[in-house]
Amino acid sequence: MYSIDKKIKLIAGGSTKAFKDFYDSFFPSLAFFSIQLVKDKDEASDIVQEAFLTYWNKRNEFENLDGVKAFMYTVIKNSGLNYLRSQKVHAKHLAYIEQNERNYFKNIIIEEETISMIKAALTDLPPQTKNIVELSMLGAKNVDIAETLGVSINTVKTLKLRAYKLLREKLKNHVYVLLILSDILLK
Repeated sequence: MYSIDKKIKLIAGGSTKAFKDFYDSFFPSLAFFSIQLVKDKDEASDIVQEAFLTYWNKRNEFENLDGVKAFMYTVIKNSGLNYLRSQKVHAKHLAYIEQNERNYFKNIIIEEETISMIKAALTDLPPQTKNIVELSMLGAKNVDIAETLGVSINTVKTLKLRAYKLLREKLKNHVYVLLILSDILLK
């Protein structure tokens, strides 16, 4: 496996495989960002797909992940704002965003990046524990997780607590991530 910056360079060279890998890796987090903006899952998905197409057409202009992510967030933000402007039913939401644009987008990006850090930290957890944390991150309650995975509610609670301890140690230098993590796992 190669580094993400090498993947960006392969994409710049026209590698469709590297682009597909990049798309598969980043579509969920970019879709989350877009959904938070437009509040319409289908439109958000279309906006992100258009952003990937725009990136592909300008792929030679990027050498690293930071540049690509900044570009993608900007394209999605601008497309989302254009969509909202065209939707009268979203006029109130748009007014709020425009009045608080700087903080609004900063908070969404911070939340998405925080969730990405948590997901990256999950890779070292045992599969069952990882599943429980991921379901918790999606908002599932302990009883629903237990039913879905066919385990007892006490197992869910124990594995969540164990996951929290392991992740807390792994993410100890990221206080804001720990705050969100405790909110997710200590319910």
